Amino acid sequence: MEYVWMWGIVAATLAVVSAVLLSGRGAGLLAGYSTASAAERAHVNAPKLARIMGMATLVCAIYAAAVALLDYAHVLGVLDRTALFLIAGIGAIAPVAALCAAGYRANMGTYA
Repeated sequence: MEYVWMWGIVAATLAVVSAVLLSGRGAGLLAGYSTASAAERAHVNAPKLARIMGMATLVCAIYAAAVALLDYAHVLGVLDRTALFLIAGIGAIAPVAALCAAGYRANMGTYA
């Protein structure tokens, strides 16, 4: 049961971070942007970058919530461990793909 709570906390944290990023603020939370020099930041549209990464973070939050629900179904005995790992493993493709696509879209229109 502790894993249900863990995934729930992860999902809630990602949802809050996603809300901040989707508002166009919070670009300083992003590792590449926060460590860039002022000259490098001048070439980046920070609100657009924050919104793109906010969408990717939202996909990750939805995935974490789905895993929490799957784990809860496992605790109730509705879902066996093999099916849980299979569904959650295949579902992990979505957040990874979202982060890759967000990184690609964030770099479009910028130059080094």
